[in-house]
Amino acid sequence: MMEQMGGVVVAFLFGLIFGSFLNVVILRFDDLMSVVRDRSHCPKCKTTLSWLDLIPVLSFLFLRGKCRYCQKPISWQYPVVELSTAALVAAGYYLIFLVGQPSLVAGIVAYAGYILAIGTLIAIFFHDLYEMLVPESLAYVLLVSSTIFSLFYFQDWQTTLYGGLAGLIPIALLVYPSRGILMGEGDVKIAAALGLMVGWPSAIVFMIASFIIGGLLGAYLLLTRQVKLKTAVPFAPFLIIGGLVALYWGPFLVTWYLGVLGYAY
Repeated sequence: MMEQMGGVVVAFLFGLIFGSFLNVVILRFDDLMSVVRDRSHCPKCKTTLSWLDLIPVLSFLFLRGKCRYCQKPISWQYPVVELSTAALVAAGYYLIFLVGQPSLVAGIVAYAGYILAIGTLIAIFFHDLYEMLVPESLAYVLLVSSTIFSLFYFQDWQTTLYGGLAGLIPIALLVYPSRGILMGEGDVKIAAALGLMVGWPSAIVFMIASFIIGGLLGAYLLLTRQVKLKTAVPFAPFLIIGGLVALYWGPFLVTWYLGVLGYAY
């Protein structure tokens, strides 16, 4: 038991470091070469940061959310991304190695696909939130990484295929007939990738959860007059949250619902 929990802790710490890297990718996505070329610096005063300023989460807390050099506020995106990535990377380790218990090779490949998919999802989440756009390159990376994870985790191509179709078809039926008015084409790829990732029948939970979460938040924003009826709202974040709900709780929710109806799953 201690060895298993030790793996989760190591995964969490790795996730913090990975999340720190994702923050740089999100902020410099329009110039990815600068991630390798340029050292980390304060986006406001441009001062090059030392390693003490770059410790995930702890630096933000120690500096009380302000730049050491110019005292301007540091975006809350930094600790949010780092902690979210760490939690999801650790949860993925638990899901794959402690719940799924595949063979060592299948587990390693599934986990590699999972980590790449999670990193891509987080980058898409914030990019769509800021820019109202899902980059094509990220969408294709997500499709590939989700497929790898699903095939090696479920080890059943039908579970993967049906999940992908269940994610793809409903969103495609909204996007293409409306010529992109209701949602963007990027959402079709994201939905397909998340459907592949959660598999069948959890993809049904994914679709339902995405629309419920999106509907509730949309209603709240309308009631509080933060948006108008015709205001465009990015939908990829709702798909991502719904996908994560389905990935971790989909089988439980499907079993519970069928139990309520009197069926066994």
